[in-house]
Amino acid sequence: MRYVNNNISSLFVESLNELNISERQKSVLQASLTLFSEQGFENTSTTEIAQLAGVAVGTVYQQFNNKEGLLQAVLEPVITEVIPKVASEFANGIQAPQGPNFTEFLQNIMQDRMQFVIDNLPQIRILVRETMVNQKIRNQMKMELAKLPFAKLKELFVYYQEQGQLVDWEFSRILRAIIGAMCSYLVPLIFEPNKTIDVAKASQDAAETLIKGLKP
Repeated sequence: MRYVNNNISSLFVESLNELNISERQKSVLQASLTLFSEQGFENTSTTEIAQLAGVAVGTVYQQFNNKEGLLQAVLEPVITEVIPKVASEFANGIQAPQGPNFTEFLQNIMQDRMQFVIDNLPQIRILVRETMVNQKIRNQMKMELAKLPFAKLKELFVYYQEQGQLVDWEFSRILRAIIGAMCSYLVPLIFEPNKTIDVAKASQDAAETLIKGLKP
């Protein structure tokens, strides 16, 4: 597994450059993501956003009506552009196994994705919060998650099943088990800002526990 250091903020800027919007709008959206990530949505004012973007406060309201509209405008490219790019780069970084060692493979992919969440925790907190309370955002997330490129990962699971290293379950069931194990470590980080973990140890512990249920 090649770790791909996906930075949500950098990919967000790239996605804005692909949109047909003005430079002022790009500056406002970029400033909004930065401040929402650093301070939280509720603690960020449109005045602060305007100052960081280098525009008048009136420009913010003129383009996005209110702060909620601005949040929607920030999250939409994150969901429709950034998340697919992150998933695609992760899929491309998965390497063919050198031998039938599913435990090592499992730990590697779990460590990679856990590190990604930690590296992008401020932005992920915003996304998780809005997904919980905003039906429109939740529907958008469901649509994009259904499109994620899992084919390569599915092929590798089949390989390990054929090698007798992985239980003969459906791909979706195995994936849910892996995601659930990672979330048991990551969810506290999302809701407890001061909490930290050792990613290498956490991924090893999670893989060792999970593999007991995934062995044939």
